[in-house]
Amino acid sequence: MPTYTDPPTAADANPIERVLSRIRTKSADLPTPEEVEGFRLAQKLSFSCAQAVAAEMRPGWTEGQTQDWMTSYLHDHGVRTSLHKPIVGFGPRSLAPDAEWFPAKGAGLTLEDNDVAIIDCAPIVNGYAGDVAYTIQVGDVPELTEAMDFLSDLRNRIPGQFTLPETAATIFEWVTGEMEGAGYQNAVNGYHGHILGHRVYRHRPASANFRHYLPTVPFGYKASWHSPGFLLKSIRRALMPELLGPFHTGPKTGVWAIEPHLRVGTKYGVKFEELLVVEDGYAYWLDDTSQKRIVITAGN
Repeated sequence: MPTYTDPPTAADANPIERVLSRIRTKSADLPTPEEVEGFRLAQKLSFSCAQAVAAEMRPGWTEGQTQDWMTSYLHDHGVRTSLHKPIVGFGPRSLAPDAEWFPAKGAGLTLEDNDVAIIDCAPIVNGYAGDVAYTIQVGDVPELTEAMDFLSDLRNRIPGQFTLPETAATIFEWVTGEMEGAGYQNAVNGYHGHILGHRVYRHRPASANFRHYLPTVPFGYKASWHSPGFLLKSIRRALMPELLGPFHTGPKTGVWAIEPHLRVGTKYGVKFEELLVVEDGYAYWLDDTSQKRIVITAGN
C-alpha cells in the first residue's frame, strides 16, 4: 500500500530555488490570441478524455486499465505524445502519497463503491499542451462533495491571487492556509518538489510528434513517464522559473497548469488541474469544463 506523511510535510527553506525562480524565461511572455486558442483546444481534448473514461468506468476497474483506456482514447484522437502519461489514482493513491504522484505500475488499485478517482492527462495537441486533472466519485460520498465544493470556491478566487503584487510564493502559502482553515491538508506537500502548478508551452513539431518516453533503466521511473521534449524544455528554461512552489519569486505571467490537491483526512484526495492564463494585472481560466461533476453509480 502507498505510504504518506500525515500531515504532509511542508518544504524546507530553499534559497537557491528562490534565486533561480527569479530568472525570466520565454514562458513568462504574454500569450498571443492564437496561442491562447491553441491551449484552449488542447485543454478541451484533455477534458473530453477525462469525461469519456469516467462514463465507462465502473467499480472493478483498475488504475492500469483506466490509464490504458485514456492512452488509447488520446491516440485515436490524433495525439502522438503528452507532457506525461495518464495518471490515475483510486482510493489511497488519491491522497498523493509521499513523492508518489505518478502513473500506477501494473494493474494498481481497484475502484470500489463509495470510492474516489483522480484522473490526470496532458496531451500535446498541435504543439500545445493541455494538462488537466478531474476528480470523480463513486456513489454518494458527502465528504467528497463538500471537498469538491470547497475546491470550486478556491478555484474562483485563485485568479485574483495572481494579480496581487506579492510574489508567487504567497499563492502557495495562501492555498495551504485556505485548505488548513477548512480542515483539509495540502496534498501538494506530498508531491516531489511541492508543486502547485507549472508553466505549459507550445512545442515544436519534432517534440510534439515524438512518441517515445525514456526507459526506466537507467533514467528512473519519474523520468520515464514524462515526455523527453517537456523535460528538455524545462531544463533549458532553468526549471525553477517554470514551477509554482512555496519559494517562487519570479514573474507570474504566462500560461500555467494549476493543480490544487487536498486531502480529506486520511481517506481521500480531491484535485483539479486546468490552465490559467496570467497577463499583467489580469488572470483567467480558459473555460469552466472542470466544474462539471461526474458521479459513477455505485454497485454497477
